[in-house]
Amino acid sequence: MPDKEQYVRLVCLFLAEQLRVKKIDLKRAAEIGQKVLDNVNLLDSEHDFLHLIKELSKDFEELQSLQERVYFWTLSNQRKTMEDRVRNFAVQIMGTNPNAALSVILAAIQEDVTLEKLQQQFPDFSQYLVTES
Repeated sequence: MPDKEQYVRLVCLFLAEQLRVKKIDLKRAAEIGQKVLDNVNLLDSEHDFLHLIKELSKDFEELQSLQERVYFWTLSNQRKTMEDRVRNFAVQIMGTNPNAALSVILAAIQEDVTLEKLQQQFPDFSQYLVTES
């Protein structure tokens, strides 16, 4: 999710659903929406968005279910980003170093692996990410 507008849109869609099923009234939805808008400039990443929702959940219990959704969405998105980077790395070096490409791919398919762990385990992959940025 690249921009702050998308984060606000997610909250608005959540609030709209809560209004539709009558779990929240207009005044409460407006209060929550205003708090999100007041803090939107603090959002630079998915992690920041998750942190904001966690903090707001302390004052607005209605956001508990959104917090869970954002958490799982963040994990899923981190996994997808990692897989995309591993795929690009493997494509680039497969012709010259198939063993290194295969090693990184095999490590990446493990359930508990993170991008940071892969970078620590494979210096070539870490260097690739530095030059890719």
